[in-house]
Amino acid sequence: MVSTEKCYNFDNTPVLHGAVRRGEYLYQVRVYMQRASFLAASAGNMRLRVLLGFIEARAVVIDAVIKNEDTLHYLSVVCSSSASPAVFSQIMKKTAPTAIIEQMERWQVEESVSARMVRDEAWSTIPYAPVVHVVHESRRFLISLLLEYRALICDVRNRGNAVSRQELGAPKRSPGFVTPVLLFESGGEIFGIPEFQVERISEGANGSFIIQLQHVYGQRLLVCEDLLVVRDVDVLECVFLERTRTGAYLVSLPSGMSGPEDHREASGRFNLVIPALM
Repeated sequence: MVSTEKCYNFDNTPVLHGAVRRGEYLYQVRVYMQRASFLAASAGNMRLRVLLGFIEARAVVIDAVIKNEDTLHYLSVVCSSSASPAVFSQIMKKTAPTAIIEQMERWQVEESVSARMVRDEAWSTIPYAPVVHVVHESRRFLISLLLEYRALICDVRNRGNAVSRQELGAPKRSPGFVTPVLLFESGGEIFGIPEFQVERISEGANGSFIIQLQHVYGQRLLVCEDLLVVRDVDVLECVFLERTRTGAYLVSLPSGMSGPEDHREASGRFNLVIPALM
């Protein structure tokens, strides 16, 4: 069942008319996000709320709605901007790299705003939801296979075989390979695992936590002393240094990806868990 949250519960038609009088361009920005299974639906909606705040700082938002079904979350924003389509696209891609941006006509915006004001929540659906589910699932498998491949290449390199860094090449940066990674502490060390590979997190003995992995990635349980933070990590920019234990590899991230001071060590270098190699 689809849950719908109308972010503006008032008539924003005057805002639309003001944008038209100023001669601004009208756009629809749509963002799809797959929530990790161990997070509540409210957490996914909150993430989109934060993203909406960033969009509000860069454009005049006329209307916005957030929907979620199972673990799929959807944000649709109708906004105006003086920036041309090419410039606006560049601005939005920095804020939401996976956003779908479409220029709209005045009558389309008026129809959309009017429909959302009277439409019952039960009628609402997430556009192209089945297709998006397939795309997200394929992306998760692709990232998992890429991490497994790079871990195996690390093993080969460290064993002294004829595979150099130059032969491996330096892949180009792509927003499609940025994924949230859950960082946690175990045995005094910092570990990380892609958020989508976690099925649930429960409390263990003596204040510990039990991380249960998704069955498709290996029916495993990880025990840790503390959960630290979820950090967006560009998989292509991870440098695999060495295997520290079975199924765990020390990786380093570019200094530009470091977070707040209290998490700088965790975000710069940590042990990445590869479930398939455990």
